[in-house]
Amino acid sequence: MNRAIVAATLRQRFTSPMRVALLLFFSLPPLLGALFMPAAGLSLLGDSYGVALVFAAGMIGQDVSSGTLQLLLARPVRRSEYVLSRGLAAVLGTLAVVWTQIAIAVLLLAARGATPATRDVLALAGGDALLAIGMAAVMALLSSLVPGLADFGLLLVANVTATALGAFAQFRHWEALARGAQEMGRFFKPEVSLAPLLLGGAVSWFEVVSWLSTVTLCLALAIVVTNRRELSYASS
Repeated sequence: MNRAIVAATLRQRFTSPMRVALLLFFSLPPLLGALFMPAAGLSLLGDSYGVALVFAAGMIGQDVSSGTLQLLLARPVRRSEYVLSRGLAAVLGTLAVVWTQIAIAVLLLAARGATPATRDVLALAGGDALLAIGMAAVMALLSSLVPGLADFGLLLVANVTATALGAFAQFRHWEALARGAQEMGRFFKPEVSLAPLLLGGAVSWFEVVSWLSTVTLCLALAIVVTNRRELSYASS
């Protein structure tokens, strides 16, 4: 990992007015819900999906469009190191926001006499971490394929396609297509629920294997695509 790239990515994310506005949009309303509807507990916080997208969108594509990638790779930085550092920055930024949100929500709920169980807090925090890693990997792949923020467009198209295929499969009672649509949705939102484990049950190994395979495949492909990308150092 390259600490300079991680730090620069986090600094850019936290100083972008649009991204900060989106972070506030995703973070503040659930906290207000925890304050005024304590009976709902931590369920109002949702997951880290939206925050992860704020940090991960355009992680490579924006550098390609602005010419920053050419300047970075003119230095002794391996392309795999660059991809992994961008992904790590997205994960760290996401966790900084969502874990702070969880901590504030726990304090608000405790003040209202509705302190959540420790296992619920751990399940939410752990699930958010796994989803943040998964989305960073997925967006690294998509961002390596297209310039700017077009990776978000690709993700939107993929999700709409998965939803439409699932609805059509249910209408026609095509189980194979329905399963395919479900796996497509799982690929573009890789997550693992830790609640069963903390409640004394067992985590779904299928979810774990799917998550690991998605993260590994997306990062590997992102590195391959970035390695094969031809850059013109004179164009910028």
